[in-house]
Amino acid sequence: MLDTSKAQLDAVASIEHEREESARRGARAARRQSLLQKLGIIVPFALVLLAGIVLVPSFLSASNITNMLVNGAILAITAYGMTMVIALRGIDLSVGSSQAVAACVVAVSVNAWGLVPGILSGIAAAIVLGLLNGVIVTKFRVPAFIATLATLGIYRGVALLFTDGAPVMITDTAFRSIATSSLFGIPVPFILSVLVGAGFWFVLEKMRFGKHLVAVGGSPESATDSGINVKRIQLIAYIAAGATAGLAGVLLASQLGSVNGSLSTGLELQAIAVVVLGGTSMAGGRGNIVGTFLASLLLAMINAGLNLLNVPSFYQYIALGVLLVFALSVDSAQRAAVRRVFEGRVA
Repeated sequence: MLDTSKAQLDAVASIEHEREESARRGARAARRQSLLQKLGIIVPFALVLLAGIVLVPSFLSASNITNMLVNGAILAITAYGMTMVIALRGIDLSVGSSQAVAACVVAVSVNAWGLVPGILSGIAAAIVLGLLNGVIVTKFRVPAFIATLATLGIYRGVALLFTDGAPVMITDTAFRSIATSSLFGIPVPFILSVLVGAGFWFVLEKMRFGKHLVAVGGSPESATDSGINVKRIQLIAYIAAGATAGLAGVLLASQLGSVNGSLSTGLELQAIAVVVLGGTSMAGGRGNIVGTFLASLLLAMINAGLNLLNVPSFYQYIALGVLLVFALSVDSAQRAAVRRVFEGRVA
């Protein structure tokens, strides 16, 4: 009888020990995942910066630094909205086309109505496009990849039709000075990207909406069971992606001074690359705004360095492809490492 009781106690103790060990493995996995998410972009960022300083002539010139900050800021603003969409396990392949529509609308509107109405018109146009993406995904239940792949072509056609395929020159000098002006020596687009990024960071990290968005990305079914309105979260995320594409389109139009319907072709790949490289998982469930911001500057440094070295543009496409593959590989490796820890195969 005593032997039986002792065996039962040993079995209970063994079960409790296994539970404690599983909890410790889970905590270690969470810490490693958090560390990789937050610091994974730092190493490539530092390496590229060092390589640029050592190998690229005039890399630290004032004009090149300004150019990198402005280009990185415009990409970062676009990628903030993409971060939210990818964090909830979605995708938006139409951001380049949406940005082109916004840039074309703002160019025509600024010439016709003036600075403020023109800017608001461009951003509003992109918000409407983001709303349409969200409606297609949530109401018609079309997979996000298919839905935004279709709207990529539709919105691009809208931009080309809106401009009749011809470039639109912006005549408003005040508007054209937005992207070239600075405050305390810091380009205005860069300051704007920091402010917008801070807002998105606050929403994702501190607000209930951000917690719900991450929950939807982690498990839509569980989020639904817990009472979260999944469709509402998805709709807002796609509207945010449209809004950031529109704001970036306004800045791009100001920077270029002349726009056309083929503007921002291929932007979606850049946005996806910097979002994933910045620590947001394609599998959803986490988002990293700070990482997106740093990854955008990283890509801007790479492009600036290649331009200063007079590397042909098609090599830049190769570099972008390699960067995207690297980002996706890192994301997969992180998720695989976390799974191994949970399964007890890593101490």
